[in-house]
Order: sequence, then C-alpha cells, then structure tokens
Amino acid sequence: MSFSSYDSVHLGRHSSNELHHTIHSDIPFFGEDIELISFRDWMWDTEKLVQPLFSKYSQFDILRHVTSRFIGCASEC
Repeated sequence: MSFSSYDSVHLGRHSSNELHHTIHSDIPFFGEDIELISFRDWMWDTEKLVQPLFSKYSQFDILRHVTSRFIGCASEC
C-alpha cells in the first residue's frame, strides 16, 4: 500500500482526486511573470485558497498539487 493510499484510508483523509480538482480549478498557473511582486501576490492568493484544505489533506499533498501549477522558469527552479 502506498503512503497516499494509507493516508487516505487510515487517517480519514479525502482522496487526492478531490484535492487535485480543488487546486487545479481555483489556483492559476505561476511562472510567466516571475517578478517578486507577482509571486508574492500569487502566494497570498494561493494561501487563502488552500488554508481550509489543511484540515482535510496532508501538507505534502497540498504542496505537491500547488507546485504543479508552476510553469516555465518557476517549474525549473
């Protein structure tokens, strides 16, 4: 059994599919404009969206899905 399967079944966590849908429908991509100000704004907006998810999902799962929204130079760093 993989960690994510164990986490979902044994810790009462919701499925990663629900997390994937939530993050990928609400969080925009980041990386076209990689200026400090634009990252800060993206990060604050993202934090507001994911804050309620911490009670349902592990930090690892949230981070994995949020960083999948990085494109271009942001995904290469």
